[in-house]
Amino acid sequence: MTVTTTGAPGGADRFRALLPAHLWALDDRSEGTLQALLSAVAEELAVLEGDLGDLYDGWFVETCEEWLLPYVADLIGLAEPLPDLGDGVSWRTVVANTLSHRRRKGTATVLEQLAGEVTGWQARAVEYFRLLAVSTHVRHPRPDRPAVASLRHAERLDHLGRGHDRRVDRSVPPPDLTDPARGAFDPLARSADVRSVGRGRGRHNLPSVGVVLFPLRTRLVGPDSAEQPLGDRWSAVRAVDGGYRVDPLGRTTPLFPSGRSRRDTDRLAREEDLPVPLRPRRLLALLTAARRGEVAPDLLPVRVRVARLGPATVEQPTELEPQRLRVCGLEDLAPVEGTQVSVDTVTGQLTAYQDGQPAPQLDLFVRYHYAALADVGAGTHDRGRIHTQVLAADGHRYGNVLGVITVRADAEPSGTVATSLADGLVLAHGLWEAAGSATAGTTVVVAVGDNASHPGDLTATVPAGARLVLVAAACPAPGHPAAAAHFYRPDGLRPHLAGPLAVEGGTDSGIVLDGFLLDGDLTVRPGQLSRLAVAQSTLAGRITVTSGDEGDNGRLRVEVVRSVVHAVELPERVPVLNVTESVIDARAAAPNDDRPGPRAVMAPGAALSIDGSTVRGTVAARTIDGTDSLIDGIAVAEQRQTGCLRHCYARPGSRLPRRFHCVPADDRAPLEPVYVSMDPGSPYYLALAPACPAEITHGGEGGTEMGVHHHLHRPLRVRAVREHLAAYVPAGLEIGIIGS
Repeated sequence: MTVTTTGAPGGADRFRALLPAHLWALDDRSEGTLQALLSAVAEELAVLEGDLGDLYDGWFVETCEEWLLPYVADLIGLAEPLPDLGDGVSWRTVVANTLSHRRRKGTATVLEQLAGEVTGWQARAVEYFRLLAVSTHVRHPRPDRPAVASLRHAERLDHLGRGHDRRVDRSVPPPDLTDPARGAFDPLARSADVRSVGRGRGRHNLPSVGVVLFPLRTRLVGPDSAEQPLGDRWSAVRAVDGGYRVDPLGRTTPLFPSGRSRRDTDRLAREEDLPVPLRPRRLLALLTAARRGEVAPDLLPVRVRVARLGPATVEQPTELEPQRLRVCGLEDLAPVEGTQVSVDTVTGQLTAYQDGQPAPQLDLFVRYHYAALADVGAGTHDRGRIHTQVLAADGHRYGNVLGVITVRADAEPSGTVATSLADGLVLAHGLWEAAGSATAGTTVVVAVGDNASHPGDLTATVPAGARLVLVAAACPAPGHPAAAAHFYRPDGLRPHLAGPLAVEGGTDSGIVLDGFLLDGDLTVRPGQLSRLAVAQSTLAGRITVTSGDEGDNGRLRVEVVRSVVHAVELPERVPVLNVTESVIDARAAAPNDDRPGPRAVMAPGAALSIDGSTVRGTVAARTIDGTDSLIDGIAVAEQRQTGCLRHCYARPGSRLPRRFHCVPADDRAPLEPVYVSMDPGSPYYLALAPACPAEITHGGEGGTEMGVHHHLHRPLRVRAVREHLAAYVPAGLEIGIIGS
C-alpha cells in the first residue's frame, strides 16, 4: 500500500492509526517527542517510496527516464547506438515499437514508419522497381506503368519539376536528389538506372528502394477555429505592387497545406500526410469540394477575411466563402458581385477584386500555413523553452514582476489591457511610476496577443535597474487565476511591427524582444542600458547603438538568439555581442552576389561570440570566438591573441585567432558553402545543399553541419536512419535516403 506524506510537520499523521491512542496522549504531554521521531521516519520513508516508484517506472519504455532508454533497448536486442539527434527527437517511440517493426520486416510501410521515428521527420518509402518501364506479360498487363507519359492528366506532372518553389537559387544547379517531393510522388515509369541509389547516384532499378525524408515543419498562422475574433489570430497581409502577400514583411513564400497527425501506419504516406508545398491544383480540388459542401470551409488551408473597404467605408469583418476564393492561373473570377480574392500558392501572393475590378485598398486578413526547416526567427511555434532561457540569463536581478500588460487590437482597454503597442508601453511606464523608487530588480511584461500589424516608430524606455520584456504571447483574461500569477504563453503568435523601434534605458536596465517581425531598425538610444536580448525575432533592418549626452551604453551586452537580423552595428564602447543559433544576412538584398558582401557585423570594441550561426557579409570585432558557425564573408579580429574558432568556416582572407578543426585549413583552399536557397522567404533559407562540400556539411562538432541549422543534427539523423533501416531491408534490395 502506498501512503502519501503530508510534509515534515504532519508527516507522522500517517502512523497515527497504527499506534494506540494512549501513546499519542502521552506524547502530547511530553512535548511531542514521538511526533518528531515519526516525522523524521516519514520523510525517509517518502524518499524510499519515491525511489521504489522510479525503479518501477524504469522497467517500462513508456514511463522510464530518457537516460534509461539505451538500457531498455539492450534488453530487446536493439544493438544500434542511440545518439543525441538534437531538440525534439526522442528514441522512446523507436524502442517501444521495435518488436512490432520486426514482425513486419521487409515491408515498405515499416521502412517509412521507422525512418520517421528515428529522424523525427515525416517520411515516405518508394519502391522504385515498381516504376520501371518494362515489357509486361499479356496475362499481367500494367496499365499504371505506361512507358510514355500522358499529358492529359496534368496533376500527375506537378511534382516532376521545381516550379512549386521559384525561390531556389538557380545559379547553383541542384542535383537530382535535392527535391524530396519529386522523389516521393513521381508517378511516371522510367528506364533502368544502374547507378547505386545508396550512394545517391540513381533511383530506378530492380533492387532500389528509396526512403524520402521531409525535414520541413508546417506552422499555422491564424486561429485554430472559426470562433476566434478577427484581431486575435488572423494575420494582416502586406500590400505589394498592387497586390498583397501573406507574409507581413512582403516576402515571397510558398503556402503549405494544413498539417495533420497521421495515425494509420498500415499504408504508405500520401501527399496530404506530408509537409509539401500546396499545389495550385490541390487547392483547386479542395475549394471545389468545399463549394459542393463536401469539405468544411474551416478545413481549407487558406482562408481570407475582409475587414474594410477604403479609408472611410467601414464594414463588419467577414470571411470570404469558398466561391469567392479563386486559384491564380487555374480559375477566372466567379460571376458574382462583391469581393473575390485570387490566391497564388507558389508565391503567397493575393490579388483582390471588387465587382470584377482590381481592389488594392482592401484590408485583408488571412489564415494560412507556412513551413520552415528550423524554428529560427519569428514564428508561431512554441517559443517557451528559449524564452525561459533568455530570461534566466539575467539571473535573479529581475525577480519581481510588477505586471503583465496585454496588447490586442480587438480588446477593451483597461488598466492592464491596451489596443496598441504604443499604449501598452505607456501602461508599462505607469507601473514603474507607481512603484516609485522600488523599480530596481523589477520586470514589466508587455505581451502582444494577436497577429496584427502594429504601427512602428516607437520608443521603449526602461528606468534604472528594471527590465522590459516585449513578447508575442497569449495572456489569460483579466480576473482569471492565471492572470494573478503573471502567466503568459509564447506560442501561436507572430505579430508585426510596421516600422522601426527605439529603446533606451537607465543604469543596469535590460530589454528583451521576443517573437516579433520588425519592419525596420532596432536602435538603442543614448543611455546606460546594460542588456539587449533579441530572441526568436526577424528584423528586416539592423541593430544599431548610438551614443550621446545621456550616456554611451558602455556596459551594454547585445544578444541575438534564434533570430534573423539584417546587420549589427555597434560603436566602440559596446563591449559584448553574442550571436546564438541565428542568421545575420547582410547580403539578403543581393542573394546572387558572390562578393564578400556588405557589412554584417561591425563591432570594433566588442568581444564577439558566434555559436551555431550563419553570418553573411563582412565581420569586424575586437575579439572573435566561434563554434559550429559559418562566416560567409571576410572576418577580421583586431586582437588575434584572444579567442578561438572551433569547427567553423570563414572565407579565405579573414584575419582570425587560432583555429581548431576549421575549414578551409588555409587560404588556398577554394571551399565555399552552397545553399539550397538564399531567399529569406524560402523554407530552405540558408540550408546547406547536398552539393555543399562535405567538410562544411559534416565539419561541425560531432559530425554535424556548420551554421544556423547545426542544432538540428541533420547528418546524425541521416546516419542513424541508415544504420537502423539496414536490418529491415529485404534481401537483395538496396536502400537510399533522399531529401535529407
